[in-house]
Amino acid sequence: MNRDDLNELVTKKDLEQFKVELKDILNSKLNLTKEFYTPKEFGYKTGIPYSSVIYKLNNGKIKGFQDASNCSWLIYASELERFKDLANENLDEIS
Repeated sequence: MNRDDLNELVTKKDLEQFKVELKDILNSKLNLTKEFYTPKEFGYKTGIPYSSVIYKLNNGKIKGFQDASNCSWLIYASELERFKDLANENLDEIS
């Protein structure tokens, strides 16, 4: 196997990102809006690492909920907009 063959390999991370992008495309084409995001989806959309998303959820910095203490988190879609607004505010302060 040479270098060109290695460059053509797809990683698991590539496939996971493709899956999220494909869901976004399909949802936008079908005009479906999400009400909640998983921590993985939220992290992908914001660029925040998964472990940091979980940390922020546990400390109340991101609004989400669990059905029980060991269940998966669900993050309100409005949090994505809040993070975008916060990022824009920070950019305005810098410039």
